[in-house]
Parts: sequence; C-alpha cells; structure tokens
Amino acid sequence: MVEAPAKIKEVFEELKKSYDEHIELKFLNKRFCIFEATSKWDSKRKKPVKITHYIGWITDNGVVVPAKPKQNEARLKALEFEYNKMLEHQKELDEKRKAASERSLEEALGDEDILLLQALSMNSRLSHARISSITGIPLHTLEYRIRRLERIFGIKYTLELNMNNLGFSEYMILAKFISGKPSHESVRAALEKNPRVQLALATKGTYDFIIFCVAENNNVVAEVLDSIRTAEALKGIESEWYITPIATSYGFISLQQEFFEVLKEKVWHRKKHGDKPSTSSLMYREYALLYELNEDSTKSFASIDKKYDLPTGSAKRAYEDLKSEEGKNAILRPTLFLTNLNKKYDGIIIADITNKEKFVASRDNHHKYIINEPNTAISRFSYICDMETPDGIFYLFPVLKEGYTEIIENDLFKTIKGVKLDSLIVERTILGNICYRKFDNLYSSQYLSLVKRKSIQAQKRTLYE
Repeated sequence: MVEAPAKIKEVFEELKKSYDEHIELKFLNKRFCIFEATSKWDSKRKKPVKITHYIGWITDNGVVVPAKPKQNEARLKALEFEYNKMLEHQKELDEKRKAASERSLEEALGDEDILLLQALSMNSRLSHARISSITGIPLHTLEYRIRRLERIFGIKYTLELNMNNLGFSEYMILAKFISGKPSHESVRAALEKNPRVQLALATKGTYDFIIFCVAENNNVVAEVLDSIRTAEALKGIESEWYITPIATSYGFISLQQEFFEVLKEKVWHRKKHGDKPSTSSLMYREYALLYELNEDSTKSFASIDKKYDLPTGSAKRAYEDLKSEEGKNAILRPTLFLTNLNKKYDGIIIADITNKEKFVASRDNHHKYIINEPNTAISRFSYICDMETPDGIFYLFPVLKEGYTEIIENDLFKTIKGVKLDSLIVERTILGNICYRKFDNLYSSQYLSLVKRKSIQAQKRTLYE
C-alpha cells in the first residue's frame, strides 16, 4: 500500500478514537479513503463476516471530505464538526502559547484548563470520555491539552493515601538552631537515609527546619528524631527540637518511594496451613499496586500484573480492595501534583489556639474561607493540618506575588478567632515535594463538616469516577 503522508496519518489517528478503532485507511483511486469496519453473523457460514462502509476520504492537507449522503451521513457530519472544533481549539491554544511570555499564568490558562487540572487532581485515572464530559473539552483535543499541562507544570501522578488505614500516624518535627546552623545539603544527607521522612523544609522564622514523617507509633518517631539529631552534620550544634502528632485536614504529603521498604514489612506471608492475614497486613498484590501507582498513578493494571508476575486481574482487584470503604480504604484517590510552578516562594502560617471557645465559635467562617477560593489553576492552600503540640493549625501555601503572605495572614485574622498567628518563609525544600494541585473543595473535610452542621446547604458534586 502507498505510504500515507504524515498529515493524513495524524487526522486518521484522531478519527480512530471517535470510531473506537473500527475504521481502516485504504489508498483507492489516488485517494486515501476511510472505511468503517463492522461485522454481522452469517447464518450460512455460521461465523461473523466483516463488512466495510465507505465514509469519506482525507486530502493531503488533512481535510476530511465526507462521502455522498447515505445512512452514515449524520454520524459523519458529527465527526466532521468535532474535527473542525478540534482545529479551532488548537488554533486558540497556539495563539495563547505564542503570547504566554507576555501574560500571567492565569491569563494563559482558560476555564477548561482549570477544570482539566481539577479533574485529574481528583482522579488521575479517569477515562478520556469521562474527562471530556466533565470539562467540555472535545475528545479529539483532550490528549493534546493534557500533554500541554504536563509540559507546563511538570505534572507528577501519584496517590493520596489514608496512612492511618495502613497502620501509620503522621508527625511533624520542628527544629530551631541556637549555635550555628547546618547546611541544607548536610541536613538532606541526614534525612534521606530515613525512609519515614517524607518532606523537609528549610524555613526562616520561628523554626529553621520543619520535617514531616510517618511512623507506626510515638516510640518509632522518637527513634526517627534520634537518628536525625545524632547525624554527623548536626553534631556539636545546640538546637531545640519538638515532635507533634498531626492530622491532615486539607491537601496531602506525597510519599517517597523509599518509604515502601518500610511498608514491605506489612506484607503478609503464610507461615503455616490455616494462617490468615490480619486487617493491618497487606497482600503482596496490594503492596505491588501501591508501590507502582505511588510512582505513577496512571500505570495500567495489566502492566503491574506483568511486572510482578501476578495472575491476570490481580492489580485491579487490589485497587478495588484498597479504595473501597468496605475494604481497607487506604487509597483516597489517584491524584497529581505540580513540580513546576512560577512562584516567589512558599509561605507558612502557624495558628496557636489561645482561646478554644472563641476558636470553636469562628470555626464555620474559617472553613468557609478555606473552601471558597477563586477559580485559579491551583488551590489556595497546598496543605493544612491540625497540630497537637502546641494546639493549633499549620497552613502551607505558594506565594505567587509579593505581599501575598500578608494577605493570607490578614484573611485568617478576620475569619478565625482565639488564635495567635506566626508566619514563616520556606527558604528551600530539602526533601520531598510540596503538592500543588487543583482540589475540588466540595470533597474537602471542611465542606463536609459545614454540611453536617447544617451551616451551608449541600451542593451537587461532580462524580470523578
């Protein structure tokens, strides 16, 4: 067969998606013609017989010319309309990209792009058909739009997990150096040896370092702190250290792949006949799935089965068991975070609760402030957690413009009472990643709490399944 030009191949591949791969390209009468391939049962031969219908041809410059009106006319017109719509979208995006250097990030992105970021943040494994339905982006352009956002933001796909249901608690370690201060590189060298450390920030303000880790219990996290304080880089430096249990209330801290060496210890192995796994243990297929999807939550179940030599369907079954509320409920959602963000720096505000009565009385306004945010490419807050010692709230957020920390602090001062606010600047991320994404706040704990207390009316939520 005559080799089709690149432009014709490109258009044909787009058409295949609309026809679920059931079309063929043939070179006839000096044209590249499109045929829809179907089948019907031949009662005489007692087997299915292939049938093809001519639906049009593609010019050298990629224009689809429909066949003369027949039974397939309506479908072909719809297809032609979608294709032309795709060309319009690509033209608009090309114009935006050319002038991107002259506009801010928000001006360079449209409402559809923000909806797309939100859909992928809420479920990075959504089918393209479902994403198209949620965002209104035509299927023909969806792959292009996703790849564009991946390129702009350096998107990393991963998992948001319920660590409690995996048998781990969350902790924050805060450090203040009195005599001297170790280099960021030496602190990183000390921290990266411990797989329970997931995020470490060098800060400027009340504390010099803030470290997030996961551990089985208080004794284990105390051992983590001991290993850090006795590291070569910190010897001879006077410092103050604090450990506080935390409870995530908004956003998430992504897990380092090294943590899975710790998680592997929970994999169940049969020791004798009749042994059964405990509720806190993991099956091997569950461990394999968590490891692979934490690295890239868009990986196919089939590829995981193949890599770990598992029976067909094992990874899918593990996913369903780990995500189901009736099962382990360990996977909250496959999600993403942005690694390339045009920001000034990251800000931190710690709100120490000084008057519990006033704090509780202002709780609803506080929750409303968190979830009522402008329609921007990322959520206002990257991460929020409740602290046990001191009793308070920790806020982490990107500062996209000068003076933004003061704006957030002023907003919190107006909406939350009975607290003392302290702000810090993140000088550098020493280990791990701050997870920027566009979260649908109708799924936040703050929204659910407001609805439960009947402080707001429940709204219809988008289903990300």
